[in-house]
Amino acid sequence: MTHYLIEFRFQSKRIRTYLQSMIYGINRKFGVGKKKHIPHITLVGPLTTNNEKRLISDFTRICSETPLMKFKGKGFGTFDSNKVVYLNITPSEKLNEFRIKLSDSLREYCKLQSQDKRKDKDKFGYHSTLAMKLNPREFNSIKNYIKNKPAPEFTQIVMRITLLRDGRILREYDFLQRKILNRRQALNKHITKRSKILLKEFMNEKYNSNNIKPRTIKKDISFILKIKRWLRIK
Repeated sequence: MTHYLIEFRFQSKRIRTYLQSMIYGINRKFGVGKKKHIPHITLVGPLTTNNEKRLISDFTRICSETPLMKFKGKGFGTFDSNKVVYLNITPSEKLNEFRIKLSDSLREYCKLQSQDKRKDKDKFGYHSTLAMKLNPREFNSIKNYIKNKPAPEFTQIVMRITLLRDGRILREYDFLQRKILNRRQALNKHITKRSKILLKEFMNEKYNSNNIKPRTIKKDISFILKIKRWLRIK
């Protein structure tokens, strides 16, 4: 059965590199985890549905209706019951409302996880996993290991939210350019670079993506097409 997941993938090179070094460091030292791991925060899922078209449509609509969001990363934490070690995430109210809106819309035709239905952000347990599927010995060793590590603290703006199908990008919404991207576009370095430039402009109060009308890349008019239309008008 096909599984879908909605998550935030860290775009900041500094934060992504830090998290990857932490994850790979734990993997090497304790012999756990995957060889390749993309630092992320799961917002909804894994979920299943027979209506992928509606899933994409609702994902796009809800993202397009949502203003820029942010969250904080602060310190480490653990889920003792299922032996998970993670980076603690504190979402803004807007981010929590966004997750709830997604969950409420998708639950009509998708099979969700029990935690996805929780509306209290503390009970949902926002986090970015560093190590999971550990036995008791591994869990206790890693738990003690991170106690001696400097506690990270940072704030991030949500540049994109990703919809995955069986672990691969199906769609990605860009909140800076206000565009829904397919897998090829989401991995395009030029499009990503443009978003990061706009993010810097936003942080310097030179750009506000919330004023941009929602659109898709497919509907963008190329420079050549603009010239042709201008010539016809003239």
